[in-house]
Formats: sequence, structure tokens, C-alpha cells
Amino acid sequence: MEAKEFVDLRSDTVTLPTEEMLEAIQQAKLGDDVYGEDPTVNRLEEMTAERMGKEAALLVASGTMANLVSLMSNAKRGELVILESESHMYWYEVGGVSAVAGLLPWPVKSRFGVFDPGDVEAAIRPKNIHFPEPALVCVEDTHNRHGGTIVTPEQLRAISEVAGAHGLRVYMDGARLFNASVALKTDVKEFTKHVDNLMFCLSKGLSCPVGSLVVGTRDFVEKARKVRKLLGGGMRQAGVIAAPGIIALERMVDRLEEDHRNARFLAEGIAKINGLGACSDEHGSF
Repeated sequence: MEAKEFVDLRSDTVTLPTEEMLEAIQQAKLGDDVYGEDPTVNRLEEMTAERMGKEAALLVASGTMANLVSLMSNAKRGELVILESESHMYWYEVGGVSAVAGLLPWPVKSRFGVFDPGDVEAAIRPKNIHFPEPALVCVEDTHNRHGGTIVTPEQLRAISEVAGAHGLRVYMDGARLFNASVALKTDVKEFTKHVDNLMFCLSKGLSCPVGSLVVGTRDFVEKARKVRKLLGGGMRQAGVIAAPGIIALERMVDRLEEDHRNARFLAEGIAKINGLGACSDEHGSF
């Protein structure tokens, strides 16, 4: 029997590196990244900071590590973190927000993954000796469990204004932020300017084999570098990870539009199957 081609649609995490990425790994100039001496890592971090409109960036092993490092760099043990009730950090990261970071997650329900600023305001309780101090508001863009919906720059601005009025930072789990940027044909800096710091993944739709970036101010990233070491994430010749990341930023971001076209083609085809259908809202079909 002739073998049938298998298309794996479980996740964009099953993407494979391109030939150009594999060649870049072989040719990468290497050094000890714990000492800040890997030139390929340094180049990727500089490219990332510029692309995101922030001061500095830090390469880490995974999206989960990026979120945990960022939580621990933004807030102190015992403080409260407001996050969306279906967020990846709350559902899929083994409770690290509490078990490792020592923070109290305060889940807030939203409409399709986008906070109503009024709900964020209501979640920030007044100062009281009995209450933990709130420190951080976390957003997820695009939102995994809400079908990849986008938190637009305008929505981010409104959320940030509420948080800022109460002295809270805003952190973005931007694992798939470039998908939002490409879908809305909007420069990624229009999203990032409304958050204090963020992360994004190289190892999902950008097809790198491993890696994520934490991005923010120089002070924040230096603190994150220390936390990364604490968690066992200090890497030596990490240029073998960074080299595909450079290719991803240079070549793969615009190709996300191809993914979006294919996803829509598949969704529209499934919607035509008798007994199945599609849902939609102001953010698009899913």
C-alpha cells in the first residue's frame, strides 16, 4: 500500500528548521554566553531589542522559562500578579508562578482573551494590611486558549493606562506576537510600546529548533540574566541556538502570512463540512 503523507497540525511547535538555519548553526561563531562572550548570541539579542523597540534582550531556552524569568524579575515573592483566566502561564506552566516565583496568580475572566480595562481596575484591590501587594498585569498576545485572538495595540494601551495609574507594570507573553503583527499589518513596536517588558518564541511559527527572547529595559534584562542563571538557564556556546534565531528574524517573520492563508483555507474548508461550523467575533474567524 502506498504510504500517505501525514500533515501534523497539532501545533506550530512541530515546525522544523530550514536548511539555511542548519547551515547557520554549523558556521556560527561561538563563545561563553554566561560571560557574555558569544558573538552570535550578542548579535541576536541586539537585533531583538532593536526590532522590539526596547533597550535589551536575553536569550533563554524556552517560552516557559522566559515567562518564569520575567515574573521573577518583575515581582517579589508574595506579591500578586493579575493574569487572564485562560492564560498559558496559568494553565500550562506547571504552576511555576507560585511554586517557583512565589507569586499569587489572580485570574480575571475576559472576552476572547482581551481584558476589559474596567475588569483590570476592579481586580486591583485597595491597599490593606490583609492583602498581598499587586505588582504586575500580564497579557497574552496572541491568546492560545482563545483561538489565537489578538490583543490590539489600542487595547494594550487601555490596559496599560489602568495598570500605570496604580503603579503596576505590564508584561506580555508574546509567544506568537509576530503572528499578531503580520495579521494586522502593524509594526510590532506598536504593540510593545504599551508594555514594560515581554517575551516571544523562536521555536514556534518561526521554525527554530529551540529558544525564546526576554525583552525590556537594560536594568530589567540584567536582573533577568541573574534569574536565568538561578534557574539553570545559563548557557555556554549558545550561538548554536542563536544562529537560527537570526535567520528567523531576517527571513521567517513575513512568511507567517503564508501560515495565516493556509489556516484560513483549512478553516473555511472545515466549515463547509456538514455538521461542523466556524465561530467568529470582532477579531476574526476561528
